[in-house]
Amino acid sequence: MTLHKARSVSALGIFLSAAMMSGCGSDSTGPGHVDSSTALQSLALGLQSMGGTGSPTTPTDANALFGGIGLLDQVNVTIDGAAETMFALGLRESFPAGTCLESLYIPPVPPPPGQCTPPALGTAVILWQAHSATTLPDRMIFIATDAGTVNFGLASTPLNGIPAFAIYLEGGNNLWSSPSGSITSQITATSQTCTFPLPPYAKSATCSVATFDEQASIVLEPFSLALPGTQQLNIGIPRQTLHGLWLSISEVQPVPLTGANRLIPGLLGTRLMRIAQGITPAR
Repeated sequence: MTLHKARSVSALGIFLSAAMMSGCGSDSTGPGHVDSSTALQSLALGLQSMGGTGSPTTPTDANALFGGIGLLDQVNVTIDGAAETMFALGLRESFPAGTCLESLYIPPVPPPPGQCTPPALGTAVILWQAHSATTLPDRMIFIATDAGTVNFGLASTPLNGIPAFAIYLEGGNNLWSSPSGSITSQITATSQTCTFPLPPYAKSATCSVATFDEQASIVLEPFSLALPGTQQLNIGIPRQTLHGLWLSISEVQPVPLTGANRLIPGLLGTRLMRIAQGITPAR
C-alpha cells in the first residue's frame, strides 16, 4: 500500500476513534430488539478484535467510550440475496480547500518540493448486527470511501487514485475483503452540533450531525494471500439514509509521522492497516 493510502486510512482512523467518544443525537432500538447501548458495546468489542491498541476490551470500557453517541439507525442490506437489518453509523471528515497530506504529517524523509497529495477516504460507513453487549457483532461491515461515487478494487481505479475498500467480518473470524463494486455517498450536515476531542492534525474544527445517503454494490472474496479463488459474496445496500457525524476541519497543524500505532490508534488499529496492505491479519 502506498504512503498516500496509509496516511488517508490513518486520518480516518483517528477521526473514528474521536467520533466514538462524542455524545450527540437521538437514540433508537435496533435489530432483534437490541438497544443502542448494547449494540455500541458489541461494536466496540468487534473493532477491538480487529487489533486496535487501546480499544475497549470490557463491556464497562466499551460503555464508557460509546455510551453517549446515540446515533443509530437501522438499514436494509442484502447478503448474497438474503435480506438483513443492520445497525448503521456514518462518519465524515473534511479539510480546508487545498490541504495536502504533506502538511498534516511530518514524514521521516521530506517529500519532493511542491508535492501535494489531497486527503482521501474521508468517509466511513459501519454496519453491524449484535445480540449481546458482551460478545462480538454477529456481522460487521466497515466501508472506507469518499463523497460521490467511488469504486472498490485497484483494477477499476485510475492511476494514482485510491479505491474504496470494504471489510466484512462474520462470527469474529470469517473475514472478507472487497476486490470490486461501487458505492455512492452523499453527506449533508444538519444544524445539530456535537463536540468531541479533535484529532492531532486538526487545530480547529466543528462537528455536526449529518445525514448519509448511501447506495452500494460490493463483491467480496475470502481474505487470503493465496491466489484468487472462485468463492464470492455479494453485499447490496439499496439507496437509503442513515445518520452520523461530520467533522469539518477549518485549520490544520502538522504532526510527526511515527508509525501505524501512533496514527491509527484504538478502534481501527494495526489489523485494519494490514488488511488494507494485503498482509495476513493476526487471528
